[in-house]
Amino acid sequence: MKYMGCLMAFLLAVPAIAAVPAQKNKPTAAAKILSGEGVSFGGLAGTGFTMMDLRRTADTKKKIERVVIDVGDMNGGLVRGWPGYYYAELKKNPQRLVIDFAQMPNANIDQTQIASRFKGSMAVMKSSMSLDPVDSSLNLTLDLKPNTKVRMYQVAGKKTTSKVVIDLITE
Repeated sequence: MKYMGCLMAFLLAVPAIAAVPAQKNKPTAAAKILSGEGVSFGGLAGTGFTMMDLRRTADTKKKIERVVIDVGDMNGGLVRGWPGYYYAELKKNPQRLVIDFAQMPNANIDQTQIASRFKGSMAVMKSSMSLDPVDSSLNLTLDLKPNTKVRMYQVAGKKTTSKVVIDLITE
């Protein structure tokens, strides 16, 4: 009877084990387009990160702007592999993209530099950045023009540092 109980417990546990998906060792780099409202996230937890740089380029014919955020380690050095964890939310009324970078208490650029990089933007009306020393996090908020779609993805650092890429698609 004792063995029957063990056998029954094993048979009941097998389907539960099969239902749990295997964990991935690295995040996927697939990007989805967010329109109206939505979320995107990626990266990996670590010991701390720095926003090293933020660059913006635009293609007016294709009506797309690309924002590239370079992510470094806690001391501003290169990060090989995936960037630090981030969570982005596209909100509407007003349309706004809010990106929270966890474990990122440092930035090599300030709010004034970020605002100047978005001057003349097709998609961004206003930008703001804040560092939270208590949470050791960085928050980047982009107030977007109406009907702007967002595509976000991450690029693992191989020859250079890791990056978070944001495509802003205007209509």
